Amino acid sequence: MKVALVFPPQGHFTQPYLSLPSLAAYLRAHGVEQVEMFDESILAYDHFLSRGRLERALGRIDAKARLAALDAKETLVFSDMERYQSLSEIALTGEHVAATIDEAKRVLRTKELFYDYERYLWAGRTIEQGLRIISEEFWPSRLTAHGFVMRYSVERSSEILAGTADERENPFLEFFREHTLPRLKALDPDLVGISLTFPSQAIPAFALARLIKQWKPSVHITVGGGLLAYVAEKLSKRPEVWGVIDSFIMLEGEGPLLQLCQEIESGRRDLSTIPNMLWRDTDGTVRHNTHRDPLDIKTLPTPDFDGLPLEKYFSPELVIPLAITRGCYWGKCVFCTLYTVIGPGYRGRAIDQTVEDMRKLSAKYGTKHFYLAIEDLPPNMAARLPQAILDAGLDIDWWCDARLEHEAFTQEVCDAMAKSGCKRIAFGYESSSRRVLARMCKGIDPDRSIELVRRVRKSGISVTLYVMVGFPTETRDEARETLQTIVANRDAIQEVSVRVFYLDESSEIFKRRQEFDIAEIYPDPSADLQVYYDFKCTSGMSRREARDTYLEFTRALRSHFPVFQNTNMLYHELKSHYFLYLARAGTWEKLLSDVLERPRNTHATTDRPRRRRELVRIELGFDRAGIDQRLAAIDSATLRPRYQSDLVEESDRVRFDAELEREPRSDSALVYDPATGEVQCFSAAAALLLERCDGTRTVEQVIEVIPHEVRGEALRCVEEMRKQRLFETETTR
Repeated sequence: MKVALVFPPQGHFTQPYLSLPSLAAYLRAHGVEQVEMFDESILAYDHFLSRGRLERALGRIDAKARLAALDAKETLVFSDMERYQSLSEIALTGEHVAATIDEAKRVLRTKELFYDYERYLWAGRTIEQGLRIISEEFWPSRLTAHGFVMRYSVERSSEILAGTADERENPFLEFFREHTLPRLKALDPDLVGISLTFPSQAIPAFALARLIKQWKPSVHITVGGGLLAYVAEKLSKRPEVWGVIDSFIMLEGEGPLLQLCQEIESGRRDLSTIPNMLWRDTDGTVRHNTHRDPLDIKTLPTPDFDGLPLEKYFSPELVIPLAITRGCYWGKCVFCTLYTVIGPGYRGRAIDQTVEDMRKLSAKYGTKHFYLAIEDLPPNMAARLPQAILDAGLDIDWWCDARLEHEAFTQEVCDAMAKSGCKRIAFGYESSSRRVLARMCKGIDPDRSIELVRRVRKSGISVTLYVMVGFPTETRDEARETLQTIVANRDAIQEVSVRVFYLDESSEIFKRRQEFDIAEIYPDPSADLQVYYDFKCTSGMSRREARDTYLEFTRALRSHFPVFQNTNMLYHELKSHYFLYLARAGTWEKLLSDVLERPRNTHATTDRPRRRRELVRIELGFDRAGIDQRLAAIDSATLRPRYQSDLVEESDRVRFDAELEREPRSDSALVYDPATGEVQCFSAAAALLLERCDGTRTVEQVIEVIPHEVRGEALRCVEEMRKQRLFETETTR
């Protein structure tokens, strides 16, 4: 019996996900002959972000010629501005990015280079620019470090299926044919299991399933994963789906997948006996088998990462995900749908099992870093796990999410957690308003929560808060109270993750929406897979106000929190990297002083400033900074919920082209610094000042071409160029 377990694109590229190692470990422990794991997400990133592949993309894009065609226009409509933004940057940076992309990956994978923060930032920017090139090749599809979207909506099954066959806009068809299928054919599996966790994976997953079926119609393809809890029943109603896959496994997969293996190996292929499975009978009837509760987590083996391309992840040290519980012991928050995804009940692994899992995995894979992939660290584990880790003599670092349990997280417990290696905890704070928290059924007191946060920080653990904006009936003043509380306590809080509330049809609040003053919901009749709904409340903020308040939050975070300032945001966004930097520094304070706030070398001489020779510049006929601002404002105005694609719908694009004011001609320049990877927009006047900084003029002579009344601004502009290290220093001359 040969089984291929596949994690399709797209997931974060900094660490493996836990789904395949958990399933593989269970199948291997129960005698399945050959189980191989295929993390096609990280392999796709590695493929696209390579010199040869980026050079191929640049040849297909021909950015300079297409940019010249746009620059020849008198005005730009909205859709022109979208392309102008992308093409101008690729025309400027593309060749250098392609030439250095393999070095950027090496930096992210090499300890000595990764922890050189300047090198790290350069590598991160170069990766982002490489992904921009790939996205332009398959425009309007967009592949980033955080997601993959196409113009096809994942809320419509017909569009998912259409996206699986779009050769021009789906980048993964080429990748699957050239790279995935040859490895699958070499294994020649009897069963292929595809893990479908994120909406970004939906089109790639079904595209791969289609290609596999074209190659080997007899192979059984089953799809499992958290996303299916929301959409499997709806997907099963589309006959075309059953031409691509053979079954869905609902909820946790270990037990059903093993039974499926046994049925296929025996030749019976009787799917009717396998619990929690959706499948189609030979007569065309869709069958939903009997529900069975998940397995006891204490009976499951340690996850097995053997066979994953561990050297390919974009991190210098492996961070191993480990689930020590399944489910949420609280289970009362009215907005949460976790119980739908993971099945009924909360289950915890024994403390001694958890410690032994950590010991085994640390020794086997040569790492000390763990992410506890759980919803909440239970109070009993918070009290007992740290001492068990210390008693076992484990030298590890770890982080997790936790609930704000005011009584459980005493100073003694927090100190023990820090001593055992806990570097970071993320709490679901949500709001500072008692009224809003009561409506959410959070069961926490905001003042006592801040006291808890301060105890955690006092112990030396970094604190992240999750915050929600726009919960039904929440007023703008209540949301601003939350922001004010967070800013006032910024000495004890390192990160804040903010999101706008969305209405999930599986949530308790959806069922009881009249109690929350939700007067209307807006279903999309064409979206047969719709899970999230926009809505209108009779009290509290409107959806527009919620979005505007969210933007207030993000602006304040950038102003007050070091992690979000300047270029530091980069590694905050890349999963695992912030944790690794924390672990390396030992404490937040040391990370802050030695890395985030370390003075940059800005000692450029300003008596006769000379722009650095390696800077690359491109002249533009339109104001790129202005275009960036207009596009950002358009995105805000559309009020697209964050769970949906951030691509502009084609109907909206046509409307914007017709209705929005056109962008007039206005000269500007883009400047690229190959040493840092930074791209900066300059007005025509600022570009002139930079050009005049050639080492032959004093600052006064540089700005003498600027009218007297704005020379103060010109002086500040030159000073900002110095801060941005655009001038040579004495040591570089």
